[in-house]
Amino acid sequence: MFLVEVAEGRRNHYSSARALGAAIRCGELGPQARIFHAATSQWLPITVHPEYRRAESEWEENVARRWRARGWTFFSDKGAGENGAAAMAVSTVEATPAPPSDRMPAKAQGFRLGPAMRRLLHRDRQQA
Repeated sequence: MFLVEVAEGRRNHYSSARALGAAIRCGELGPQARIFHAATSQWLPITVHPEYRRAESEWEENVARRWRARGWTFFSDKGAGENGAAAMAVSTVEATPAPPSDRMPAKAQGFRLGPAMRRLLHRDRQQA
């Protein structure tokens, strides 16, 4: 028999470790839940329970297996070989020259310096 506090004031009883594991795997119990340890008469985080650790490791293995099945990698072996270089052709982009300075406005419309910047400029003028 396992007594688990799912949320503050909400407690559930699980008759076996299998039922506890099923609740963890379906998402009914998360890492915030607490389990009552009868031998020490105290509430402990459920993350220290072996069934929670087992479910967590199974979940991590399933995620890793799914990523491997997708072939998720930066360097895939599928394109390697003689045609691999052709498949990975790099496109070049020409740089556009900057506009001449006579076309650039001297001061943008509506441009306003903040008070901190004005103080710095004023201080620099006084020092010069």
